[in-house]
Amino acid sequence: MSKKRHSRKKQEKKQQNRLVIGVALLVLFVLIAAVWVINRSGGLGSIAFRDIHGISFTPDDELYVATHDGLRVYGDEWAVPDVPVNDYMGYSGTQDGFFSSGHPGPQSPLINPLGLIHSTDFGASINTINFSGESDFHAMSASYRGDTVYVFNVMPNSVMSTGLYYSLDGGQIWEASAASGLTSNPMSIAVHPDEPNIVAIATQNGMYLSTDFGATFQMIDDAPATAAEFDTQDGDKLYFGSQSLYNYSLADNTTTTLSIPSITGDERLLYIAISPREGYVAIATNQRNIYRSSGTGWMQIVTQASSS
Repeated sequence: MSKKRHSRKKQEKKQQNRLVIGVALLVLFVLIAAVWVINRSGGLGSIAFRDIHGISFTPDDELYVATHDGLRVYGDEWAVPDVPVNDYMGYSGTQDGFFSSGHPGPQSPLINPLGLIHSTDFGASINTINFSGESDFHAMSASYRGDTVYVFNVMPNSVMSTGLYYSLDGGQIWEASAASGLTSNPMSIAVHPDEPNIVAIATQNGMYLSTDFGATFQMIDDAPATAAEFDTQDGDKLYFGSQSLYNYSLADNTTTTLSIPSITGDERLLYIAISPREGYVAIATNQRNIYRSSGTGWMQIVTQASSS
């Protein structure tokens, strides 16, 4: 074989090797991109939820969900926002972000437990307010448009003993509530979006309402309640329930039963979110089912089968 012919075959071999490597890199890139898309969207319309620690609507009707490993958001489809990952407990949404407690994520510089934290940019940045390294509040709620925060503290810290406390300045200064008339521990706390003196507590013994900063509570319904949330438009209605959903009118003290998807067996409502825009409601259950309504019926956007 001539040197010229041998050189040509060697060059062809190199070109074939380059082609194979190029195709392999292209395939690898496509696979990485596909994995990234699946991780961002949850794949096939679903998204992974180890658990649910709270839900809330933005003013644009995006639904935020707090989980053990950060936030998820639903507009027209699911996405994982590019924000710091923490285990958000006691999550309570506001018009521009949220108050929360919980535990820092694996890459977080925050101290465990988080104490009380606040975000005004939907989780892009986290501000530690109080009780860092001391408390992990599970029963907590904040006003949608104000700086009022209520917590039910189960273990004493440097400021609080056990019981119900409230703050009117975003968590800096705290006052104890006598909670007279409340007969069992909270399953859920709801704070009026604008009026700091109005707070509601859902319990296994019924639904309770206070209009004096939690000093006294009146039972407004004796059915077990596991979730509660005020209407964030003007706060004139309190939504609550366990296997059914009700709203209570603060104007005339009447209760209305609302139509929701069937919840039976051991399943219970865990969280309720009401959008500032009329008609948008979301509910999440202890079995990780999430439903959203835009006023014309309910759509299931997370199922326990596809989200495990």
